[in-house]
Amino acid sequence: MSNATDTEVSRARVYRMLAAAFSSPNANTGNLYDALLEVHTSLRSAEIPIELTRMSQSPSLPTLAREHLRLFVGPGHIPCPPYEAVYRKDRPDFERGLVMGPSTAAVKRAYLAAGLDLSKTYSDLPDHIAAEMEFMQFLCVEETRLERLGNRADAAKMKEMQREFHKDHLELWAGDFADCILRSTTSPFYKAAASVLKEFAKMEADYLTEAV
Repeated sequence: MSNATDTEVSRARVYRMLAAAFSSPNANTGNLYDALLEVHTSLRSAEIPIELTRMSQSPSLPTLAREHLRLFVGPGHIPCPPYEAVYRKDRPDFERGLVMGPSTAAVKRAYLAAGLDLSKTYSDLPDHIAAEMEFMQFLCVEETRLERLGNRADAAKMKEMQREFHKDHLELWAGDFADCILRSTTSPFYKAAASVLKEFAKMEADYLTEAV
């Protein structure tokens, strides 16, 4: 396996982990905590000195479910809605925070351009953070598959889709969403997930800019 392919496999793993961390918790979600800490340690930059503490045991499902609902779902006030549209400061004033508006539609168009559509059983919005993480994971996996087949032209198209989606979407909101979580929770699990998201998004911006 080439070094380039190794990199795409590693990137896909982080995207998959973040997608799971920000999805509705299940019996396996708490087991991600140690992996999140390991990724955080490998990504950590001096510019983001966020301290995380290793817990003696993984967080329980009821604990995660309660905090997930409080932070991202409701009822009542939702501190950190997990949707791109809420955070897009570059949009005109009348569009800011507009769920199912232009930002959401643009995300869905990106999925369709890659040959994907949301499952009929998927009940959330296209610009949910977990959906965007899964999309980037898919593009990394496809790039790896095509590279292994020797199809470098199509692999390069997958890389370009990653670059465009990150620039047009994730760069414009992932950091603000992560900061919201870091301000709004004392949960070690969600602090870890937010910290990894923030640092990984910054690293990805640099990586995808350089990998032209």
